[in-house]
Amino acid sequence: MASYTYRVAYVDHYTSNPADIIIGSLPGPKDIPETQVLIEVYAAALNPIDYKRAEGMVSLMYPEAFPLRLGYDVAGVVTKAGIRAERFKEGDKVYGRLSYNHAGSIGEVVVAEESVLAHIPESVSFTVAAAVPLAGMTAKQALEWAGLERGQSLFVNGGMGGVGMFAVALAKNYFGAKEITTTVSTGKIDLVKQMGATKVVDYQKESYTEVLENTADVVFDTVGDAEIYRVAKHNSSAVSVVLLPDGNALDQFRHESAPLSLFGKAKLAAAKLIVAGAGWYLTRGFRSKNIRYGYVVMSPDGRDLEKTFNPLLENKTIKPTIANVYPFTTDGVQSAFKELMAGHVAGKIIIRVKD
Repeated sequence: MASYTYRVAYVDHYTSNPADIIIGSLPGPKDIPETQVLIEVYAAALNPIDYKRAEGMVSLMYPEAFPLRLGYDVAGVVTKAGIRAERFKEGDKVYGRLSYNHAGSIGEVVVAEESVLAHIPESVSFTVAAAVPLAGMTAKQALEWAGLERGQSLFVNGGMGGVGMFAVALAKNYFGAKEITTTVSTGKIDLVKQMGATKVVDYQKESYTEVLENTADVVFDTVGDAEIYRVAKHNSSAVSVVLLPDGNALDQFRHESAPLSLFGKAKLAAAKLIVAGAGWYLTRGFRSKNIRYGYVVMSPDGRDLEKTFNPLLENKTIKPTIANVYPFTTDGVQSAFKELMAGHVAGKIIIRVKD
């Protein structure tokens, strides 16, 4: 494969300032490994992990090198497939959540393991497809861990956040929950009801822990609120994608990681001690009610993504809310990150890389 360059969003140092994000040219991938594919990117979605990674928060668990390419969620077209790739061929429309060592979906091209990818249904746009993988599969895997069953009641906070809106929609349309309660601000109530919520608490007007105390079979924390235990019934289940219960939860980030250096291991050990103390304190409420509590990190699975979401997207049972679509320009990408970091986004933020 001839040498070439491509444009991609990256940072050249750890930073919390969106103005430091660069759209620049880097050497393009050359030889495509046997089980991987090269994708021409059409759309990428932003997730909180994108700015946290730019800030250096992932570096404890996963050694990284600069320039640090940004973006995990991708939708595009396969332009080249490795010789042992079996599920995808040139010209296939695909979407998925990239592994840590392949991050860089906010760019013209990206390499991906075919195991993390799914086919995009013919009727689904690149913009909609890009919105699904990380947030959608996080919601699914978290609710599976919690054991949500048909006919049960679910409470999820932040019902119009990226993960929250998929949790609400999946609870209704995939898991068959009877009651789906969530919290949003006043202006988002109609939106979250359209996603499937049966009861909504406006957190700007009342305390959800008082209104909903001891009502849910399963609670799902998407925002990092330890008080959510009050909503759960005794002997029920709770799951979070924010609050780590103990230091060992950090190991969930390392399933794709390269070996750490001696210094890296020391940093991780220190982090585990800090998290263990904080986690024990923050999760004391769950223990007081004998609530089964867990922390989930999404594991990319293209086959499950396709099996779960393609039917729901094709028949429009699930319609991801798109908060904003930004162009693939320096100003566009920096503005997108700025909006994400400001918080309280209703739905997903998309970077349109190619029309």
